[in-house]
Amino acid sequence: MSGIKTLLRKIVWLKRGIYTSLRKATGKSDYRKWSNNKNLRQDWDTRTEQMAKLIEPGTSVIEFGAGKLVLKTLLPTNCSYTPSDLVHRGEDTIVCDLNNDPLPKFKSYDVAVLSGVFEYVNDVPKVVSHLSHFVDTIIASYAVTDTNKSNRGVMGWVNYYSSVEFIKIFENAGFQCTHTEPYKSQVIYKFTKEGV
Repeated sequence: MSGIKTLLRKIVWLKRGIYTSLRKATGKSDYRKWSNNKNLRQDWDTRTEQMAKLIEPGTSVIEFGAGKLVLKTLLPTNCSYTPSDLVHRGEDTIVCDLNNDPLPKFKSYDVAVLSGVFEYVNDVPKVVSHLSHFVDTIIASYAVTDTNKSNRGVMGWVNYYSSVEFIKIFENAGFQCTHTEPYKSQVIYKFTKEGV
């Protein structure tokens, strides 16, 4: 029986890997996954809590991949909050697919938060460069290849950056890395525009 379970698990992983490869090749986002609220895992909330501690009071915040809008409840005093996601998440949500071209223009914000988002973005340098016109600080988590080498396609992740490569993308867009901290096997980064 365990042999059958192992075979079925491998088939599921193979299907997920193929689906991810097709999405990457076509530049599409996984609307099917993110339209189902069951895929918004509760254990991600601890990562959001950790990231919220990096936000200064009184700042304007846009969150990409807002999901269950947990960040809104964790913000310091006097912060304004705008949720953005691939699908509608309620009132005031900016529906935005970061894999679309062209990307939408946003109003200016002090901080953009992307928790568990960049792994699903086909062209991370393009998105970071685009956001650099609208935000001064980006707080992001990323599952770097230094600690997450295998099964990236099975997870639905479409890119493969080491920590050094990930930081370089932001530096090329005029940001400097001002803070890093671990979250499980991922890294949480705070990037600030040079001179801010």
